[in-house]
Amino acid sequence: MTKKRLVLTAGAVVGLLLGVAACASSPAGGDGGTVKVGAILSLSGVNSTLGAPEQKSIQMGVEALNAQGFQVDGKTYKLEFDFADDKSDFATTGVAALRQMVESDNLPIVSFGLGSGVYGPALLRNPVPAINILDSTYPSILTYSPDIFLMRGDSTTYTIGCVDWASTQLNAKSLSVINTSGEPYGEGLSQLVESQSKAAGLTVTVADAPLGTSDYGNAIATALASKPEVVYISSVTGIVLPILKQLRQAGFTGAVMHSSGVTPEQAQTILGANFNDMMANNYDCAGTTPTTSSNPAAAAFGKAYQARYNEYPQDLTMWAYDLPFVMAAAMTKAGSITDRAAITQALGSIDVPSATVSGWLPSDSGTMFTDRDARTLSEITQWCPTSQSIATVEVFDGLGAKIGSPKITADACTSEK
Repeated sequence: MTKKRLVLTAGAVVGLLLGVAACASSPAGGDGGTVKVGAILSLSGVNSTLGAPEQKSIQMGVEALNAQGFQVDGKTYKLEFDFADDKSDFATTGVAALRQMVESDNLPIVSFGLGSGVYGPALLRNPVPAINILDSTYPSILTYSPDIFLMRGDSTTYTIGCVDWASTQLNAKSLSVINTSGEPYGEGLSQLVESQSKAAGLTVTVADAPLGTSDYGNAIATALASKPEVVYISSVTGIVLPILKQLRQAGFTGAVMHSSGVTPEQAQTILGANFNDMMANNYDCAGTTPTTSSNPAAAAFGKAYQARYNEYPQDLTMWAYDLPFVMAAAMTKAGSITDRAAITQALGSIDVPSATVSGWLPSDSGTMFTDRDARTLSEITQWCPTSQSIATVEVFDGLGAKIGSPKITADACTSEK
């Protein structure tokens, strides 16, 4: 296993270097031409903190892939993405984009960031291999369609990190969950954290905040009425941070947890001048991030991303960067750039592509996906007021909603890289 990971790391670093060169000059297409694929992302609206970095990372991955091209049935191809903005509105704008890609443009493979519950029925009517970069909503999105593949561990693999840390490291006995009612990702997180917290012996209160509101006062009052030692906020960054702001304004100074991948730039932009004070005693439980990862390939990608975009890369940036390589590998194994059924079948049996950077944990048989789900290690990050940034306090394997092979960094904020 160790030797295999070293090979993958070396290939990924070379791929990143090739990608930098490709920014300056890239051929128009291989001898087989260019294959167009689709990506439906939230480039505007409440989820734009996710979609915009996904698009940037995909573009980096495409450039690295196209520097060499990929082989299908003896021919070399380049990859091109057709990006669509779902405007954080999956039911109308997103579905319209999916229909355009699948029915009108006849793309061989598509991807999206969120909205699996809405897109699932459409994929059942018109099957096409669909790779989800981010949507680890609980219950699993993989039940919506046999053609959906998920490029991250499901929510159970990282929410357990917050619960375990609160219980064993913060010695908390009580926890309140602020649930974003009507938001699938947030509602799933709330269910998991509530059940996992009760199993850990914590007293749990759940307070509902309706999706679309800007005043979270009632939910915060309900959450704080039980005098919790820890508050977990269930949702995405664009909702988590406004709730955090009002929570601090309400006088809560205890630990706040979430699973949203907040970056320092996002914290400053959304919280404003006093962001550093509001972010104190803050923990994020999600996937490992490029800049905090011990994986050389991920770290190299993180540096390249920051240099190019001048912003902190979230965990999802690694998965999005790897997306083009996964698509290409599936078409290579299928021996086709048009046969959707063959590409879907191939996705389930590809090995981890050598140029990927995320540090994928392969299945027992060595494939990237296990039951259509690919996963990486999970981590808990802590806000560091002195550096106004984040540092990793624990990395673990959350398979089976357990803390496997934990690696805890003591005094993480004083030992930042």
